[in-house]
Amino acid sequence: MTKKTYIFMLSDKDKKRHEHLIDKGRVVGFVVQYEILLEDKWMPVVRYDTAHGYAHKDLMNPDGSKEKIFIGVADLNEALTMADKDINENWERYKERYLRRIKK
Repeated sequence: MTKKTYIFMLSDKDKKRHEHLIDKGRVVGFVVQYEILLEDKWMPVVRYDTAHGYAHKDLMNPDGSKEKIFIGVADLNEALTMADKDINENWERYKERYLRRIKK
């Protein structure tokens, strides 16, 4: 198995972490996570992964809770592509959602 890890800076305070495991040319596991820099600490905002044996999305909340969403894609190659695309296209909306939920 081969593990690949990439960090993509979306801005100076926004990044996407992309990790995937490949076995015989097929994705067998992955994490794609969007993070924001708040008070000198990187905080996860949305994460796609296969941690529970299937592809799903976790929407993080500032209080540490998260909302798990089944994405309904069984092919992990396809799920990884979808996760990457979603974060690339929607990271600003995810950021706005997260910041709105910070209790002041």
